[in-house]
Order: sequence, then C-alpha cells, then structure tokens
Amino acid sequence: MNLRRVLMWAVIGIIAAGALAAAVLVLAGSGSKASGQNPSPASATAAGSATNAVKVPAVKLKLIASGLTAPLGLTAPPGDTHRLFVVDKIGKIRVIENGLLLAKPFLDVTSQVSGGGEQGLLSLAFDPNYSTNGHFYIYFTNRAGNIRVVRYTVSSGDPNVADPSSAKVLLKIAHHAHSNHNGGQLAFGPNGLLYIGVGDGGSEGDPNRYGQNKKVPYAKIWDLNVSTLHKQIFAYGLRNPWRFSFDSRTGNLWIGDVGQNNWEEIDFLKAGTKPGTNFGWSYYEGDHLYKRQHIVRKRLVFPVAEYSHSLGCAVVGGYVYRGSAIAALRGRYLYADYCSGRVWFRAGPHKTSHILTGISQKLTNITSFGQGANGALYLSSLNGKVYRIVPA
Repeated sequence: MNLRRVLMWAVIGIIAAGALAAAVLVLAGSGSKASGQNPSPASATAAGSATNAVKVPAVKLKLIASGLTAPLGLTAPPGDTHRLFVVDKIGKIRVIENGLLLAKPFLDVTSQVSGGGEQGLLSLAFDPNYSTNGHFYIYFTNRAGNIRVVRYTVSSGDPNVADPSSAKVLLKIAHHAHSNHNGGQLAFGPNGLLYIGVGDGGSEGDPNRYGQNKKVPYAKIWDLNVSTLHKQIFAYGLRNPWRFSFDSRTGNLWIGDVGQNNWEEIDFLKAGTKPGTNFGWSYYEGDHLYKRQHIVRKRLVFPVAEYSHSLGCAVVGGYVYRGSAIAALRGRYLYADYCSGRVWFRAGPHKTSHILTGISQKLTNITSFGQGANGALYLSSLNGKVYRIVPA
C-alpha cells in the first residue's frame, strides 16, 4: 500500500470515523435544547435542492500548489498578503510565497510527530501580534500519541524559517488510550485568546461519556491566554470539532463537528457568547437523540445545520468569505464534506444551505479550508494539492 493511500485512510479517520446512513436534510435555524425535545427547524430543504431559489455565486478552483504529502489546511500571518503557510500532516509547515511553493520548510517537526491513524501535525495559528513578536502556535500529536500545543518563534535571519530551538509547550493533554478524535484546530478569537478544539477522547460512541463531563479535557473547545496560560472551557459536548473559524468581520464562531454514524453538524455562536455552551454530544448526535445520560440543559444549543450520511461522511468546517474577488460570495459561510466533496454555502445561521455548484464534487478528499490575509479562501486535498476559490 503506497504512502498516499495510507494517508488517505488516516485522514478519513481524522475527520470521519462514522458509517454511512440514511435520511437527507440540511436544517436552517437554531434553537435551545433546554426543553429536551427535538426542535422544529425554521425551515428545511433537501441539500442542494432549489426549494428556495437563490443565485449561486459563479466560482471555480485554481491550483496554487502541488507536491505536498497530506495538506491539512493553510493560513497566513495577519496582514501578510504575499505568503501562505501550509500544514502538512507528516510534520512540516511549507511556505507558498508569491505563488511559489518553497522547497525549504518553515518548520519541520517530523521527528516529534506521530503520523499514524488520525494523528500528526494538525493545525497552525499565528499570533495576532506576529509582526512584532514572531510567535506562532502548532497543534500536534507526539510520538506517544498525546496532544501538544507548542509555541515557536520565527528565526531572526530568515522570515521563511522558524527557530526550532524556540519551542515552548503551552498545553499537554494525554491521549494515548485511543488514536482517534484528536480535534486539532487552533484559532485566535477577536478577544485575543487562542481557541483549541479537542475531540472526545476516541474509540467510537463516546464510551467514557466524556462529551458531557466537564472534569476531563476532551470533547471541548478551550480558550487559552497565551501570556498567562490561563485556560477555561469555552464550549463542550463536541464529538470531534475538526475545523472551526471566527468570522473576521463579526467575530461570530462557526464550528464543523464531525458526527458518529448518521449526522454531520454545523454549530454557531454569536460573538460575545460567554463560556459554557453545551452542544449536546453524546446525548445528541446533531438534532437527534444518541445516548441517554445525565445532561445539563441550561446552555444546551442545537446545530444551525446538519446533513445525513447519505450526503457524505465527515463535515469540514470552513470560513465566512470576506475577500474582494467574489462579490456574490461575500458574507457567506462555506463548508464541505470530506468523502462526497460537496461544498455548501449559507448566508447566515438562520438561512438555508445551498450547494456551491462551481466547486462542489469537483475535488476529492477535501481535508480543510484555508484563509489568506486578504480574505481569499482555499481548499486542501489529500491529493497533495492546494486550490484557491476564484471567480468563474
């Protein structure tokens, strides 16, 4: 079995770990789970249907880099419109500068990273003050399979090379019992805190019921003050929040939480939401009862969108488009499915999702979206390539 196929199944594990099932709905609207009853959504349409006529933005994919091993997303330092930094699962961060993929990695931690299953180098976030302090943060699983969030600093002599001796571990989470459901997303919020997504500890079906247990580090999004290292639970009841993002204009938070056997979900929190939201796993999978157990309903919130496994197997959360090149896409949130290659967009949390036909199912094995400093959006794939979403 060649390396590409091994990595394909590894990333399927990272963002999937669920069997296919039936039923077909993308739900619009959100609600509180406080009543304990499933909500009646404000509206519901079959994914990709034309029930509500909408003008679909004309877009296509433009290849910008190839030859990577298993790219899991990309980002850029604040204000840097000339470079993109690509996370490669094997433990390297590669630089695309002015459209050219540089041969020398920005950072190489392959000797520290466990590469099997759902493990690897999973995420990168630049400090909001990167231009002055040179700090950036990575999320990976170490050789023992445990989660590490580590800060590094760019080298003083070359802006395209990090200083490997500058490593400072900010967070350690034991995760050796199971290799899956590591989460992996890092993102700075509008308040300057670093948000960290951690999966439910692995196996399947949340056997230890960590989803509703606030005494363990799993199944949560944490916020971390990178100066004081004070951290707290921002949200819990998440199965595997593989990718989430903050709207760069409003500060609203969008989360793609990978489901179990039947349902994939998109969660939403308005900017300024206080810590403590409960998204319901593993009492709920999406809107649906999964495993009865003790649950605190005071801050329980339903997803704003879900789709069944007849449409895919693993949600890949994206971004709200804030670029200038595609006017019709501005303010729309994009997300995708790893297995089916479907790409959706929606105008807001209480709107309906629609298929973005120009790029939907045009690319296989979508691992992540990425966002440039100018608001442009990108897709990475297990085919070793990175694409920019551009006007058609």
